[in-house]
Amino acid sequence: MKHSTVPRLRAGIISVAAATALLTGCSTVGDTGSGAGTGGGDDDTFTVGFAVGGQPDADWQELQGDVAAALAEQRDWEFVELSNDNSEATATKNADLFIQQGVDVVMMFNGQPSVNPVIAKKYADAEIPVITFDIAQEGWYFVGVDNADAGTEGGTRLGELAKQEWDCDVDLVISAEGTSAGQINTWRTGNARDAVKETCPDIPEDAYVSFEADGNLTTSLANAPGVFAANPDAENILVVGLNDQAVVGALQAATQLGRDASIMGWGQDGGLITGDNVDPNLAGSVMYFLEGYPAFAFEIADQIAAGEAPEVKDTGDDAAVSVTPCAVSQEQASEIPSIDDRVAALADAPEGTTLYDLFCQP
Repeated sequence: MKHSTVPRLRAGIISVAAATALLTGCSTVGDTGSGAGTGGGDDDTFTVGFAVGGQPDADWQELQGDVAAALAEQRDWEFVELSNDNSEATATKNADLFIQQGVDVVMMFNGQPSVNPVIAKKYADAEIPVITFDIAQEGWYFVGVDNADAGTEGGTRLGELAKQEWDCDVDLVISAEGTSAGQINTWRTGNARDAVKETCPDIPEDAYVSFEADGNLTTSLANAPGVFAANPDAENILVVGLNDQAVVGALQAATQLGRDASIMGWGQDGGLITGDNVDPNLAGSVMYFLEGYPAFAFEIADQIAAGEAPEVKDTGDDAAVSVTPCAVSQEQASEIPSIDDRVAALADAPEGTTLYDLFCQP
């Protein structure tokens, strides 16, 4: 597995403050709501259409847009940003808008990927290349983590913790699923669950339960109480899931119900494992360093703009850019700077340095 590099960030222009400032002068920045952006591509200027995920409680998604805007500004490219609003309908409409505006490449995260085949046909018909973050789609450049490895790493770390703390005496293993993510959910949540089973093989099969969290903290918090109500005698409880939001939603539900005396969760993506408000029962997460993804995507866009589009690699097994997952405990994560400071630090790092190199402490 290769570590991806972000040489463009070395130009020293990318800090959060700088990115924000650059937005003011960016030649074209669209409305980040569900409406249309302004301006767009023409025959002379390379134009990037960038769709952020628009999920609530996910600051990294907004920051991805800020970093991408600054990278476009570096190149004197046009830039149109829209938000998918975590909505299938909005993501589809955004595709129509990008096509109407004549963008030359689209970069996107879509947390509701069931609609991606429809969107992919639109872009294919318009001959617009697409770079997708973390959720693979046939024909799109895949930039993201090895989801299968990430799930296994997280589940293994949580299982090892259960062995250390409880001698694998576990009453309940909760999977906070995000079924709309399809195979991604299977890799992250399913592999984590399987890794717990491998580490603690004597946990009874009926101790494993799932509920739909949809990768969203609010949905997870609303649906998890049903799991606890159905298992009133469970004491030692583990939680795995699609992402940090899904896992933390279940942990918060346990706290609200007074069921948090002996519960541990291990998330995915690292979105809620750093900073000042980490849930005390989130034992760890697998960090992807999501804020660095736009820099990878612009490396591909540079080649497309030069008329030398690279071969499309559209799967996690054969990715255009494969990001190394980094499993960290909450204690290890406390030593990792905030997402804003990480981006700033990378700007000053030697060429070829990755966020994984700087901050992963396995």
